[in-house]
Amino acid sequence: MKDDISVTSRRAYAMLVALVLMAILTVIGATTLSVAGVDHRIALYNRKHMMIVNTADAGAQHARDEMRWDYPTEEWRDSGDTGDWITATEAEARFGGAAYAHNLGVYRVRAIYQRCGNPPPGYSAEIGVSQYRSDYWRMESTATMENSSFEAINDTSATIVTTVRKVVAGACTM
Repeated sequence: MKDDISVTSRRAYAMLVALVLMAILTVIGATTLSVAGVDHRIALYNRKHMMIVNTADAGAQHARDEMRWDYPTEEWRDSGDTGDWITATEAEARFGGAAYAHNLGVYRVRAIYQRCGNPPPGYSAEIGVSQYRSDYWRMESTATMENSSFEAINDTSATIVTTVRKVVAGACTM
């Protein structure tokens, strides 16, 4: 009779240990899945933000390229802020934007006149010392995701700031 009780108690003890181990493994498994889900979401948000940073950089490059042929309308004004020089509508029409199936974001570029300065070496020797000037512009390119399905997940934006120097004929006027 004593042997039956000890066998039964050993079986009960083994079952209790097995249940505790199963509970511990279940908690560890659930935690691992939760952490993996968080890592996946972080990777998606990081990928989306990097797309927006690259879109903002594209806006800065676009503004620099446009500066070769055109000036923002507020040249020589000391107010400093000219509003959007390259608008989101222009960027979207030219590069797809929200209308593009793989929406990579849309940028806006503000051109802020900084100052007029001396030309780099070599320019003043051609016509005369006061015949060239360097205009310095601050370009702020801000990009956002225009697709509402992305905005609901994680609204993100990025701003790239660059200084553009343009050498033009004419002296600085104050």
